[in-house]
Amino acid sequence: MGRRIRTGMKPMARRPRHGLPDAAARGEAGASAVEFAIAAPALLLALLGSFQAALLYQARAQLEVATQEAVRAGTLHGARVEAMRDALARGLTPLYTHGQNLSALAQGYATAKVAAGQATIRVLSPTREAFDDFAEQTPDTSGAWIRAIPVDHLGYRQTNVGSGSHLSVQDATLLKVQITAVQPLIVPFIDQIGRGIYQMDKGLGNVGLPSLFGVRLSPMTGVDGKTRWGIPMQAEAVMRMQSPVLAEGLPSKATVEQGQDKNDKFTGSTEDVEPLKPLPAPDIGDYTPPPDPKFCVH
Repeated sequence: MGRRIRTGMKPMARRPRHGLPDAAARGEAGASAVEFAIAAPALLLALLGSFQAALLYQARAQLEVATQEAVRAGTLHGARVEAMRDALARGLTPLYTHGQNLSALAQGYATAKVAAGQATIRVLSPTREAFDDFAEQTPDTSGAWIRAIPVDHLGYRQTNVGSGSHLSVQDATLLKVQITAVQPLIVPFIDQIGRGIYQMDKGLGNVGLPSLFGVRLSPMTGVDGKTRWGIPMQAEAVMRMQSPVLAEGLPSKATVEQGQDKNDKFTGSTEDVEPLKPLPAPDIGDYTPPPDPKFCVH
């Protein structure tokens, strides 16, 4: 009684459960999945945003080149906005051309033409007041007499400051232009955010133009007629006029100071001015020109 009987059998040892995580390991794996799910959208947004920022930087550089070309065209065509807009389209064509054949070039030019047509071209100088101060009868590039700000013999003209423009005629022949163009958002998911912000703003009753990351968005119409949202970019350029400055498209000084985007049409003076007659030849009397140097004996 009370004695334990040994059977000679040892108790069976438990086998380790290899490959099966315990509760702590399962908890860590679940936490990592949750953290990745939270961080992945932010990382994806940052990656796509960097792509869009690179494209905007490229567009900004191309806009600088196109602005130089547009202002150059303005200096050759009397500061006409239409001439500058055509040159702006040519300057923006490389930005929208995706190919090396004529078809891609034609498509790129058509897209650039639409973008340039929606761009804002502001002539900052000269102004209407400068035209009123210095306009006179002067020959244009074709030889016809027109009323415009002259650009010839500026080094020999007086440097008096005009009463309305407070500029000299030398400064009044400097064409300064500011161009604002909208670059659409084209990176996937980034453009969806812009469209979503627009629809939200429209649903709230157009409380104001939407913005993306603190940058105000602007609408634009693509070559396909669809409305897109993009980032407005500005570029300025200054060049000396190479043709007489016409009154067409020149803004008033008050308009430039107020920063308005549209130039009012201005046709200049309506008075009829008789074309200037050429000056008579000077009376040189008995003047005898010097002999040809090749006949001189040294």
